[in-house]
Amino acid sequence: MHLKYQRQLIQSGILTEAQLSEAEQLGLAKKKSLLAALIETEGVDVDALFNALSRLYKTSYIDISKTVIDPQLMELCPEKLCYQYMFVPVGRNETDIVIATATPLDVSMLDALGFKLGRRIVPRLARPDQILHKINESYQDGDSAFTAAMDDLDDEHALTQEMDSTQETANLDELKRGAEDSPIIKLVNGVIVQAMKIGSSDIHIEPGDKQSVVRLRVDGRLRPMIRFPSKAHPLVVSRIKIMSKLDISNTRTPQDGRARVKMLGKSYDMRISTLPAMHGEKVVMRILDQGGLALNLDVLCFEETAYKHIRQCIEQPTGAVLVTGPTGSGKTTTLYSFLHHIQNEEMNLITIEDPVEFQIAGINQVQVNPKAGMTFAAVLRSILRQDPDVVMVGEIRDEETAEIALHAAQTGHLVLSTLHTNDAPSTVTRLLDMGIEPSMLASSLNLIVAQRLVRRLCPQCRVESKPTDELIERLGIPEGVRFYDKAGCKHCMNIGYKGRMGVHEVLYVSDRIRKLIARGATDRELMQAARDEDMLTLFEDGMSKALAGQTSLPEVMRVCTVPEGFDLNDHLDENHQFISYGEVQRRRDKEHARYTIASDQQTVLVVDDSSSVRNLVEFVLDADGYKVLQAEDGQQAWDMLQRMKPSLVLTDCEMPNMTGMELLKQMREQDRFDDVPVILLTARRSEEDEVQGLKAGAADYIGKPVEPLKLQARVRKTLSLYEHIYHRGGRG
Repeated sequence: MHLKYQRQLIQSGILTEAQLSEAEQLGLAKKKSLLAALIETEGVDVDALFNALSRLYKTSYIDISKTVIDPQLMELCPEKLCYQYMFVPVGRNETDIVIATATPLDVSMLDALGFKLGRRIVPRLARPDQILHKINESYQDGDSAFTAAMDDLDDEHALTQEMDSTQETANLDELKRGAEDSPIIKLVNGVIVQAMKIGSSDIHIEPGDKQSVVRLRVDGRLRPMIRFPSKAHPLVVSRIKIMSKLDISNTRTPQDGRARVKMLGKSYDMRISTLPAMHGEKVVMRILDQGGLALNLDVLCFEETAYKHIRQCIEQPTGAVLVTGPTGSGKTTTLYSFLHHIQNEEMNLITIEDPVEFQIAGINQVQVNPKAGMTFAAVLRSILRQDPDVVMVGEIRDEETAEIALHAAQTGHLVLSTLHTNDAPSTVTRLLDMGIEPSMLASSLNLIVAQRLVRRLCPQCRVESKPTDELIERLGIPEGVRFYDKAGCKHCMNIGYKGRMGVHEVLYVSDRIRKLIARGATDRELMQAARDEDMLTLFEDGMSKALAGQTSLPEVMRVCTVPEGFDLNDHLDENHQFISYGEVQRRRDKEHARYTIASDQQTVLVVDDSSSVRNLVEFVLDADGYKVLQAEDGQQAWDMLQRMKPSLVLTDCEMPNMTGMELLKQMREQDRFDDVPVILLTARRSEEDEVQGLKAGAADYIGKPVEPLKLQARVRKTLSLYEHIYHRGGRG
């Protein structure tokens, strides 16, 4: 874009100087044109930009997103020519061809194209991203390098002759020449082109006894592509090794390399790995498409409360934010998105990665190299002397790295990192197992994000579906709830899914959870506390997205574990919208309060490992008009308290699984139980025990054996006092 047009766009208010500067940096980093970079720049009104450019260029602007290209035009303008000159043919007559291009003023391009096509070229302005998408979409089923390669492979006699010669001589020069012959080059190029067209992330080339198979990983799942004779396998592997500058003579040890290819109008980096197997070398080619890297928080599909917590934590100057999940669950992409959100010219951002897969402008990225002594811990120590504002550690693998990272989070740095754990609460346990002090972890940790990837349903062909009877019973799915499932169409290559999205479990470290971490609470306690504060588990977030029609229920079940006792009916509001566990509990508490007021009957939960004591207390209190529920120990009582809220808890002190004192402390850590009095029962009469119980928040202390009249009087007095304080006093 000419400088004078840039100035005119700024003067007319379409762009700001800051947006133009940001786009220039983005274009340099991603090797894109300024116009393509402006489309990705935050705050730019793309339609207004192109309408303004059409006036400046004195040509019309067309939206080609829904344009269908005439097959005769596609025949006249081959796919290779469209990529070479980055245009889409949209119309023609006897003398002219109308094209959509992002550079309608490029006279040399128009002349060269006109010479090749033998027609006068009439340009129209169009978005560069739409042009590339339209070429991919329109020519997907046309001739390609892959088709040509398979045609050449049909000449089995010529290919067999070539391979037999290679095997007989066993000469490296012959092998190299064979790998560079036309059929092999066409086959490898064709596989790569097809993989890139359908958005594959990995290409697997696997040797077999008689046939080798090529499989492509699309949206996280492997799909068979082609099979070819096993005799051609060494030539194919050698061709890939030549591309990635690996040693073609070494077939007995694994090798790793990189290659860069330019196809479909842009450059791709590929990471190549070879592995000796029974029938030859297995090759995996990871396609690194930086253009497809989503660096916007808004496209990561976080639930509203989680999104608010994430923005709050990554915009803080200090603290640790951890992302967990298995390999391939998108952890690094999420961290890159966090960095992109907070990046600005006034901050020093440094990353330590193994390996550095994507290069991002404005961020100092360091590659780990253990052979040279550059481990995560060693590099992290050096980085802290580089005056960083934000540090991203690719992975916390050991106690040393964890301790340095968390110490940095306490001393004025924002630290982002990943771990391999199953869910958010178990991340805390993992770090404690590494040897991190609970107090240090509690003071430095701000947020944990656990995530998985599920496939998106194709919006063009998704269909309503009814879950199986087994799932309806297992998940408590009520009548009238709608789910969607895959169907398959041309748009999604008859898969039914197109693209992937994340399901998340975002644990915000509130004051309450900080206290739990400091005292070394279990995973179960942390999970319960986080859910009380409206955290959605992985399964619950996935279920929410399935109800919204973004993915299917089988996809959610594939990657997430169903929580014990989950009942969907409890988590739906009157509009069948998913609500959190914390909201479910608040609604139950309100309903219980209304029931208590209406019936004028109060509920007492009695907790004791002795059935005779429980039965005696129930008999005494039932005679006084109370509704009595029983629990055998503190853990069973705690589970019951997640489903209901009693008027009073009467608990023994000494019990297995969870003592009465532990139950009391957990209740006092939750605001929803502030107005529930707890009376402790004990056979021990020491003053020290009684003082300890009262300090922990007990309302009263009753000794054993139970005296019925005294018990009734104490319960009446305690309930009366709490009623006065919390309900009549205005706190209820």
